[in-house]
Parts: sequence; C-alpha cells; structure tokens
Amino acid sequence: MQSPSRKKFRGISGVVIAVLLTVIGIAAVLMFWGMMSGFFSPQPKVIIEKATVTKVGNKFDVSITVRETGGASTEIQKAVITGGQLSGEIELQLSTTAQQQDKTLSPGQSKTLVYETTQSLTPGVTYYVAVYYTKGNSVERSDLYPVTVR
Repeated sequence: MQSPSRKKFRGISGVVIAVLLTVIGIAAVLMFWGMMSGFFSPQPKVIIEKATVTKVGNKFDVSITVRETGGASTEIQKAVITGGQLSGEIELQLSTTAQQQDKTLSPGQSKTLVYETTQSLTPGVTYYVAVYYTKGNSVERSDLYPVTVR
C-alpha cells in the first residue's frame, strides 16, 4: 500500500511533446537563418573609425578614416559636419590637394579621406561628422562620429 504523502503523477502526452519539439525546431531554424542571411546577400555598411578636425589658417582640414564592414563594395558620396553652433549639416569639400582621391571602398577596406571647410568652427567644441555612401539604388548615412576641433 502506498503512503498517503506520495502522489501519483501522470506524464506529458506524446502529442504535447511533439508540438513542443516542432516549435523549438522552427525557432532554431529561424534564428540560424537570421544570423546567416547577411552572408548570402551582403549589403554595404560604412563606419567611421577615426576623424580629426584641424584649423589651418582660415580653413579647417577634416580627415576621416572610413571602413566598409558590410561585405559589399560602395562609394563615398559626401561628408558632412554638424553639431556645435551650426544650424543643420554643412557639406565638406574634398581637400584641394586630394581632389583625385578614389572614394570607392571594397569589402573590408579602410581608407582616409581628406576634406576641408571654411565654415567657422570653434576650437574645443564637439561636432559630429558623417559620410554618405551608396547602398543599392539609394544613399545612406553612416552613424555620427564625435570630433573636437584642435
């Protein structure tokens, strides 16, 4: 005879187990596809690794090092600076000594582009730079990168 404190439990039915395993399997496949889909159709993604703004006479030299991290070739269209006391974005011009720079980035490639502006920037103030690059049939902006004028 069983003791009164011991209860009898029934097991989970086979149908419930089959449904749970099916749901877990589908979730695993979807997670795997989400992680690997970038490898099947790479899209360009440009990040700014480093940027400096230096005052030279009455103009400012802006040196921006960019890297393509998405696995696809792209081309830098323009660079901008914003923030501080500026109202809106100011488009930077390619430096006169670097007019013939190749602005194409291959997958994984890093490149330093030199721009300049005559816009008045205040030393010690933090501004933000960004680059615009080609992504398919559109132009996309990189994340903003903080830079302080020297």
